[in-house]
Amino acid sequence: MRLLVSLFMFCLILSGCDYSSQEIQFFTHEGCPYCAKALKYIQINYPKLPVKVMEISTPGNMRKFVECANKFHLDKQNLGTPLICINNHYIMGWSSENQKKFNDYIQPYLKKK
Repeated sequence: MRLLVSLFMFCLILSGCDYSSQEIQFFTHEGCPYCAKALKYIQINYPKLPVKVMEISTPGNMRKFVECANKFHLDKQNLGTPLICINNHYIMGWSSENQKKFNDYIQPYLKKK
């Protein structure tokens, strides 16, 4: 059993991203109206949800933004904000359709409480 746990942890380390944490990554850019709408929606409807908001103009956050894009094989020429990374799902942009996706994708987080 310890061998399986060690192998799993080794695979996570090799992936280059820390998606083992239970927090949701929310990449934003100053002045983005869609980012503001999405963040407001999340804060009002899910105030206890573990969301880490990261401004992409910060160098370390930009690196994580690119890591998330790489994880989902997103076209780097068409990246935008907000970019929300939730385990094996992502949402780029904000619309009523993306709001519904967000509500679906966060269900495992809500069941843990």
